[in-house]
Amino acid sequence: MINYLIHYDPFGYAISPVSLVSVGVAAWLYLHGLARSSRILGRIAFWRQALFFVGLACILAATNAPLAPLGHSLFSVHQVEHLLLRLAGPLLIAVSQPWRILQAGLARGWRRRLRALGNNGAVRVVAHPATATALIIAALFVWQIPVLYGLAQRFAAIEVLAHQSMVLAGLWYFAMLFDLRDPPEAARRGARMITGFVVIVSNIFLGSLTTLKEVGLYASYQIARNDGGISVLSDETMGGYTIWVPSSMIMIVAIALILNGWNVAEERRWNARYDLMRSSNAAALEFPETAAELRLKVEKPNRDMGRTLAMGSLAMFAIVMITVVTIVYAL
Repeated sequence: MINYLIHYDPFGYAISPVSLVSVGVAAWLYLHGLARSSRILGRIAFWRQALFFVGLACILAATNAPLAPLGHSLFSVHQVEHLLLRLAGPLLIAVSQPWRILQAGLARGWRRRLRALGNNGAVRVVAHPATATALIIAALFVWQIPVLYGLAQRFAAIEVLAHQSMVLAGLWYFAMLFDLRDPPEAARRGARMITGFVVIVSNIFLGSLTTLKEVGLYASYQIARNDGGISVLSDETMGGYTIWVPSSMIMIVAIALILNGWNVAEERRWNARYDLMRSSNAAALEFPETAAELRLKVEKPNRDMGRTLAMGSLAMFAIVMITVVTIVYAL
């Protein structure tokens, strides 16, 4: 009986009921929250609403036909699914800042429970940039292990678990990345930017390793026939390229958005400087009034930022070169 339930998949690969229900519930909560919160939050910009639904569409596209059936025959298409689930969809949803709207769509009891959960110490630990970054990297690496990849290909329940873990890890990470609050309520923006480079380096490492290897690792785990005439090695090379380049490009966009949000936050704080100084005399030290004071204030942060960018670039180059040398000489 248990074995039957594990293998039971009445809709095949063409339709994912779990994704349809999950996305449907999220869309309903969002629309319900829009109607409820319009008097409090005001008019929500159309581009924010559009980004939210495009993000949901990415999740649906990755888990239903035509991509889902192709992903069971082509490793490269499967990596496109992972790209949409782990990065593209969650990034678009997080940029739209839907959290207060979704919360408004919940019943009062659920909103109370959600606030209580947000004050939980364990949740704050998981929300730390290091933890959120580890989760989104693990969501990629764990499901690329050939044995686990094969299990997800063969068992619908495990495939749903893989997809849900990628979406949740991506949403959690990008929610931390684009949090509008200032420190200490939210993570420091410099730390957020560093995590973006860490994710890029992880993409480069796994992507270059998969792209440049000379043996096939996943062909025996594909459960559908490859009718496209693509060789096993070429298929896996294209899949590795998807992990390597497009995934890293999405993270570069995320880093650019972090920098833009950083600039907006500094402008907001500068415009509110008089209110801050009235509430605390110490706040006056944060707002230099002369060029010399400005140089003293920004010298160390600018130097640290330059070193961080240089180390990030060096790490990316080193990862690629080490991977190439390992493949050529060790394998």
